[in-house]
Amino acid sequence: MNATAWAGQLAAPLALVAGLLTCFWGYRILKITLGITGFIVGMAAGSSFGLSVAPGNDAVALICGLVAGVIGAALCVWLFFLGVFLLGASTGAIVGAAICSAAAIQPQPIILIVVSIVFGLVALGLQKFMIILSTAFGGSYLITAGILHFITGVRDVSPPWFSHLQPGSAGLLGYAALAFWIILGVSGVSFQYRGTKTTDASAHRETQVA
Repeated sequence: MNATAWAGQLAAPLALVAGLLTCFWGYRILKITLGITGFIVGMAAGSSFGLSVAPGNDAVALICGLVAGVIGAALCVWLFFLGVFLLGASTGAIVGAAICSAAAIQPQPIILIVVSIVFGLVALGLQKFMIILSTAFGGSYLITAGILHFITGVRDVSPPWFSHLQPGSAGLLGYAALAFWIILGVSGVSFQYRGTKTTDASAHRETQVA
């Protein structure tokens, strides 16, 4: 089994675990969430760089991706605002690609870039709201991508998201994936907000007692 095959086999279960954590507890384990985000973004960029340097060499792409992923994770944990920006930007890319998929059009890089930047800037301004929104929908995407791997055998969990499941070409499965992603994302937002309200209320009571 080559490097790409191994990466494909590991990607789905890792996506499921990371997705569950970030979708429902992303705000409460923020540093871990930022580390996961940095690793995913870094690995995607590193793999692309590796393929550009050594086209067709999967081993080089995998090594570059892992190294860049570790660096990205460290930077996002160390530089908080960079992590928040990338968290929002990642969600923007997912949303942009999902909209293109729902419209049965090929995701355009310029659209994904613009939407990602907008979401990243909004995340810096509305941190708590956007962190919860981004982690819930980002986590629900990872869960959806992991499940789709086991259903269809598709290994690609990198941008453009959902490009292999456009409703126009994938039929009911494409719509089902988008619906599942949205429903799970909304559930994650609701769960996290209830959790943060309970935590805030407990902290407020402890402050009054003190």
